[in-house]
Parts: sequence; structure tokens; C-alpha cells
Amino acid sequence: MSLQTLKIRSSFTDGMAWLAAFLGVMCLLAVVAFHFPEYLTTPRLRAIYDEHQVRALLYTALMAAGLFSVLALLFSRLKPQALLGLGCVLLAWLAGGPNVPLSDTIEQPRFYLSLDWVLLDLVFMAALFINVELFFRLKPGQGILRHGWQVDLTHYVANHLFNGLIVVALFVPAQVLERYVSLSPLQQAVAGQALWVQILLLMFVTDFAQYWVHRAFHRVPLLWRFHRIHHSVTAMDWLAGSRLHIVDVLVTRSLSLVPLVLLGFTNQAINLYLPILALQAVFIHSNLRFEFAPLQKIISTPKFHHWHHTLDAGCKDKNFAVSLPFIDLLFGTYHSPKGQWPESYGEPGKPIAEHYLAHLLAPFRKQT
Repeated sequence: MSLQTLKIRSSFTDGMAWLAAFLGVMCLLAVVAFHFPEYLTTPRLRAIYDEHQVRALLYTALMAAGLFSVLALLFSRLKPQALLGLGCVLLAWLAGGPNVPLSDTIEQPRFYLSLDWVLLDLVFMAALFINVELFFRLKPGQGILRHGWQVDLTHYVANHLFNGLIVVALFVPAQVLERYVSLSPLQQAVAGQALWVQILLLMFVTDFAQYWVHRAFHRVPLLWRFHRIHHSVTAMDWLAGSRLHIVDVLVTRSLSLVPLVLLGFTNQAINLYLPILALQAVFIHSNLRFEFAPLQKIISTPKFHHWHHTLDAGCKDKNFAVSLPFIDLLFGTYHSPKGQWPESYGEPGKPIAEHYLAHLLAPFRKQT
């Protein structure tokens, strides 16, 4: 058997071990969420997804995690990951698996963790982008489990888990503004627009606001202390966009999404727009080789946003828009040369240790 064949087989079995661990942990967390839905699930999200479909998904994931765990124990070098997956699967089944009963009425406390949002969003994003990146990588040598993926996954979970806190932070500035500004006529006019018009308006006003918030995070030294965490990533992929300090997330979303709750957009428009925004934020960080040239100045693409993260000389502080590059064109910060991609990524300061606690504390430590 050739050395190349052995490497491919080893990579495949190691990937199976990591997948077993991932699915096992996710399944155990899902069972815990079924036991404590009032504290671990999102009220608005519960009203959307179907309980029976979630139970079926959990059952399928438990069976897959168990199978991958056993195969990884037999053939992979990564026994701890395989054992973690198998242990979580066994605990999940002992705790009731997909058959945990739910009360017909769930009393919602003031504070909750969005564990269901974490699980469903992570499963969808991982399934979509890992498969797409696998076949269309910009950097073929960059594996799925690239350097720093563990801390980025931690950021992903933490920032989604406190979705309830982020929602509170989002409404605070809007409520303050409403005390001083009467927007009833404008709100009625916006709510009366067709759904597709509202979504386009949402995209423009939120991205316009986020452009200036994002630019401020680069220009104001105090804000940059938090935002540099996002720019410390040195390898771009679908998970890289999750590397955000929780203060960065709270400030950026509470300010840039004010128009979402202030201008009278309907719940239907908001519920359709937010998943589009989340998908776009993941997409622009992905490790995809396509330039999407016809869309370069209309909709943000990976190439457009990769230039925002580059260390290449002369390219600092460019491409602040998340969705609409023409905003950068308007204000002179657009940079996306045809046929060219950045050579390197990161931020020029002293490297931050690759673990979550170091990222949380870095803004409060003396800069060197």
C-alpha cells in the first residue's frame, strides 16, 4: 500500500473520530435541551420548528454518532475523540434520547440560553459549508480542521448561546430612540410595503449602519481592542467569521440592527432577513475559490471580504460592508482587484494565544 493511500485512509478515519465526537456532544446537548426547554431554548424559534422533525433528526444523529464512534475506535488513531462520542451517545440514550416528554405549556423565564439555536444553526452551517469547501477550496492545502478551529468553534457556540442577551441589547437603543423620536408615519409606510421591498430595505439600512459601526471598530483604539480578536484569525473558512469577542457582538448588533426594530418592518420580513444575514456572514469568510465576478460590487463575496482580513501591504481598513460592497465604493474603502487574492491573513499586533479565555481577556490587557 502506497504512502499516499495510507495518508488518505488515516485522514478519513481521523475525520470519522472527530465527527463521532461532534455528533455525540451535539446529541447530548439536544437531550438536555429537551429536559429544560424553558431555560435552554429560544421562544421564537420553538414556534417555527416542528418537534417531531427535531426528534427524528436527533434519533438519526444518535445512530450515526454511535456507528462512527465504533468504527473510529476500531480503525482511527484518535481513540479519545471516539470514546468521547460514544460516551455522549450512551449518556444521551440513558437520559431519554429522542423520547424525552415535553410539557404542553412551557413557562418562559426572563433569561434563557439559546441552545436549540446553537445546535440547529451549527448542524446546518457545518453540513452546507464543509461539503462545499471540501470540493471548491481556495487553499487546497488547508484542511477542514485547520489551525485555530477549536477556539473558533467555542466562539460560535458562545456567541449563539447568548442569543437572548443579544436580543435584549438589540432593543435597548431602539427603545431609547423611540422616546425622543416619533416614527409612526414612517413605520406604517414601511410595514405597508411588499415583502421583497422590505427585505431589500432591511438589507440596505442595516448594512449602512453596520458599515459605520464596523469602520469605527477599526478607527477607535478602544473598540479595536475588541475587534482585533476577529482579525487574529490566520486561516479563512466558514468558521472564521465566528471569532468575535462577545462585546464586539453586542455593540455591533445592538447598533447596526437598530433600524430592524425601529422602522416598522413586519415580523415576516425580519424572520426572512435574519437567516439571510447569518448565511451571508458565514459565506463571506469561507474558503471558496470562486470570484463571483459579476456580483463583485453588488453582493459581498468571499474574495471581497478576504481583502478585509489581509495583512498584505496597502490593503488595511478596506471593505467594511457585510452585504453591499457599493457602500464601500461610495465612501472610498472598496478594494477587490480582479484575479487577485490576499497572500496572508491576520492582524499585525502580538499574536493572541489560541484559546477562548485568552481572547476574552486580551482587550483588557496592556497592548505590546
